[in-house]
Formats: sequence, structure tokens, C-alpha cells
Amino acid sequence: MALSKTLNLVDNFNETVVFANVYIKVAMVSVNKNTCSFSYQFFKTKDGELLEGHSGVFNTDLDGTNAIKQAYLYLKTLPQFVDAEDC
Repeated sequence: MALSKTLNLVDNFNETVVFANVYIKVAMVSVNKNTCSFSYQFFKTKDGELLEGHSGVFNTDLDGTNAIKQAYLYLKTLPQFVDAEDC
């Protein structure tokens, strides 16, 4: 499972660089009783160059689907991922 969307990054010259259809992958999850901490990365293509990485935390459902899938579902609830597509 992964996500895809357009990513706008600002370079060292303060110019915006647009990357269409970047590949977004959950790289790590760590679950405890109440929360899931996770990191996710943006790649130029599925097997391409790493563009940037981030992390997040959400309330996990221990009786729900696996934590990685929950992380993707959580990302899709965030405003910056409203246009993200499953890939």
C-alpha cells in the first residue's frame, strides 16, 4: 500500500519545484496501548530518489486493521492529503 500525489517543495533559492505523482510510503510504525507513532517518506518515483520525510502520531485501534494500514488511512484524513490516491 502507498499513496500518490503532487508535491510542491521550495528549493534553496526560494523557488517552488513541483513533483507530480510522488510515491508516499509509510516507513516505520511504533504502536503502544493508545497511540501509533509513524514516519512516512516522499519519493520521486516508487524506486526513485527520496525527496523528504515526516513523522506523525495518531490514536490507534488495537482491535482494528494493522498499524501500517491505519497510518495510511490517518494520512488520508489530513488536509494536505485530500488529493492523495492509493497506488
